[in-house]
Order: sequence, then C-alpha cells, then structure tokens
Amino acid sequence: MSLKTERTSKFPFPKLEAGLRQGNFEEVQLPYTLEEAMEEASRCVTCGNPICMDVCPLQTDIRGMCEAVARGDFSTAYHRIRETNPLLGTTARCCPQLDSLCEAACVMGSRGEPVASGMIQRFVADWERTTSKQPDPVRMEATGKKVAVVGGGPAGLAAAELLTRYGHEVTILDELPFLGGTAWYGIPDYHLPKDVLKYEAERILGMGVVAKTGVRVGRDVTLDELRSDYDAVLVATGAKDVTRSETPGSDLAGVYDGYQFLEDVFVGGVKSYLRNPKYNLGKKVLVIGGGDSALDCARTALRLTQGDVTMVYRRTEAEMPVDEILVGEGKEEGLKLMFLMAPKAYLGAGGRLRKATMSVMKLGEVDSSGRRSPVPTGETVDIECDSVIVAIGRGPSTFLQKSAGIATGPKGSIAIDGRSMTSVPGVFAAGDVVTGESLVVKAMSKGREAAQHLHEYLLGTQLEHRSLYDYYFTRRTSGRYYRDMLDGKEEVLPPE
Repeated sequence: MSLKTERTSKFPFPKLEAGLRQGNFEEVQLPYTLEEAMEEASRCVTCGNPICMDVCPLQTDIRGMCEAVARGDFSTAYHRIRETNPLLGTTARCCPQLDSLCEAACVMGSRGEPVASGMIQRFVADWERTTSKQPDPVRMEATGKKVAVVGGGPAGLAAAELLTRYGHEVTILDELPFLGGTAWYGIPDYHLPKDVLKYEAERILGMGVVAKTGVRVGRDVTLDELRSDYDAVLVATGAKDVTRSETPGSDLAGVYDGYQFLEDVFVGGVKSYLRNPKYNLGKKVLVIGGGDSALDCARTALRLTQGDVTMVYRRTEAEMPVDEILVGEGKEEGLKLMFLMAPKAYLGAGGRLRKATMSVMKLGEVDSSGRRSPVPTGETVDIECDSVIVAIGRGPSTFLQKSAGIATGPKGSIAIDGRSMTSVPGVFAAGDVVTGESLVVKAMSKGREAAQHLHEYLLGTQLEHRSLYDYYFTRRTSGRYYRDMLDGKEEVLPPE
C-alpha cells in the first residue's frame, strides 16, 4: 500500500493521511523533497543577528544551515549543524520549534510563516544518514584522561560526544539495553523512528565512545568504584521517578502507569511488542494527564486498540503543556479530549477496572505554574472504561543519589554548583536528573555544558567566556564568522 500525503501547505510539514495511521506506527510527519528543502531554506534572510540561534539551547547554526541548503550544499549544511548537535535528526523531529524555539523566534513569522527550520534540519540529517555519510567532527589529541558517563540518554550522549572530541576516553554506562534514554523508550516511533536515533547514537560510539548497557550504577557497580577507575564521572540518569497516583482504586487491574506503558511498548522495538503484547487495554481507554507523555500514551493506545481513546485533563485545552501541532494530529486520528475533569476513584469488579468516577473541575486563581488552578465543583461523573493510563508527571531519578549519598535539591534532584559539580568531588551531573523533566534539546544542552566544565576540571583550565552557550553564540554570530560563512570558510571546533 502506497502512503498518501496531505499537502494543503508545505508549512509546517506534509503528513501521512489520518486514515492510514490506524494501527500504523510509521512516521506521521513526512520529509521535504530536495526541491522543497531548498525552496524553504531560500526563505531565510540570513539575519545579521539570528535570534533563532539565540533561543536554541544547542546554538544550532540555523542561519548557516539555511544558507547552505538554499544553494544545494548539503554537506556544509550538515557540518554546520553537527558542530553543536550530535543528534540532529532526532532533535529535528522532537523539538517543538514553533512553540518556544527557533521557528517561534524567526523574523519571517511576522510576515506570515516562519522558516520551517526543523523540517530543513530533518532533510539534512536524513540526507547524510541515507545518502552521503559525512566524516565525524575533529577530535583533539588524546589526553589520557578517562571519564565515565552514567546514563545514555540525550544529556549523556551529548556529553560523551563533546568529551571524546576533547580527546578523553569516555565510557557510557546505562541500565537499559539501548542508548537514547527517554528519546528511545518514551517517544513513539510515529514521532521519532528508532532507526534515526540508533544511527546517531552509533555514530557517537563510532567516535571512540564505549557503551556498557544493562549496568545500573549503584547496584552493579558503585559510584566509588567508578571514581577509582576513572578520572571523573558525569551523572545523567534523567527523570524516571513517576508521580504516583493517589486515586482510590489505582491498584485495580487495568490501571496502568503511562511511563512504564511507553517503555514496555517501545524499549525493545514496537514490532517486538506487537508479537507479544503485555497490556490488555480493551476498546475504551482513558488517559489521565495533559502533557507530552499523556498524549504519547493516548496516540499509542489508539494504534494498539483502534478503539475509543480519551485524554482527560483537569484544566482546559489552552493550559495543556503540549505541542498543539501534535494534539491536532491526535484529533485527526480520532483522539477525544475531555477537560475540567480529574479522577476521584477507579471502580471495578473482581479486581478489574470497570469505570472511573471523575470530579468536575473549574478554573480558579493562577497558581505557581502560571496557569489557573483546577478547583473541584463538587459534581462527579462516572465514565465506563476498560483501562486507564496515568501520565501525570515524573521527577528526577533518585536511585543513585540515595545509594551514593549525593546531596540533593528539590524533588530529589542532584544538587550541583556553578561548575556542574555535585557534592562528591570529581562527580558532575547534568540533564533531567538536575533540572527535572525537560525537552531533549535542553537536556543535551545541559549535558554539553557539564562536559565542558568536566573537561576544564581535568585539564585545570577554564573557558574565558561565562559558558559554553556564550562561547558558541559569540563565535557563530560574530561579523567575522558571518563573512567567513558566506565565503565558505569554516572554523575548527570544539573550542581550544
């Protein structure tokens, strides 16, 4: 069966027709053709002060990418992006560019439509992966220093990549069988095909990074043992401690943790899961939550059941902390949304869920999140259902902090100083284990920042700029670089 596309507009992307997505985990957003990528890139006005770069956590050279793609020089475009982003195909798909990142800042947006930089970046990444493999970035002379990175998610991968470019020997230790962290097991294939992430992780390993999977630090090896075997350690274990539901009846069969649900479906590959399904969702599914993970659970459940799936959120759609484009895709697929409802109790028979009692809510005063708080009205509604998937948030992974005695901050996060150092000498930390759950691109940025600090710690030096962010943004937006870019001259990075 050939895949049809909807092309009512090239912006923001062509898509697989909604009717063809039922039971289908193929990617929804379809790539630009070469001609479309070049045409879209030519809309970039190559601003002298590229705000799109300023708001990008990785300082991706969007201006330089568009300049090169517009003239058909995809190799130069690739290297300009790859300079600061080792997961360029992954982030091209995962970043909410139109929400608060590059496309939201594009000056062309004031004239109608911002440049679709995410789609252009995806085109360049896919071109390199499938058509013309490019050389790795320059690696400096070996330092003889050994670094252990605990956690192979986006922050750990980004940190390991930069550290190995600096000439250090880097080993990643991860408890799961595949690298990628939440990007691997928490983002569905229809949004991020695993072959894209797998390719980019393997490219990092190909630079000399060693990966040891199936190893949980704090259980299989202690932090003290790592400190003895390595010159420094960077902890990037992410956010996996789920916010537990206190709703009565949560122990009934048919009430599932959404984060575990996504991991079980995707960690070994969705094809493997489909051969041996673990969940009996039935045909009527409720998903509790209004964020990205709840939406991922709902759209995944739709594909698994092709049944009646409803997201239940305690506020209104305007307050949902999720990419509205992805919500729109869910609606196209048949996803239902129910607002101003919160679970009060799950009711069952014979130990199995049969219905959910929902409290009807109203919006009250603005709370600490900056949104109006949901307040119970006293009314309730019973909804029959076969299963409930709960995805109401998660915090930093706390296992290693507890086992190794690392000082903690809010919600058990690892506390660090201004140089990314933990309370344990020579042990650094970065990503969601420090900040709480965040975007893939933001976790990568924090991983690179901590890697920079760790590198300076090992060599007894310090970057003259305030941060790695300042370093790259200053260099890539300088008048000299702008002229060199137009002349086709490239700088050797990372920073000396």
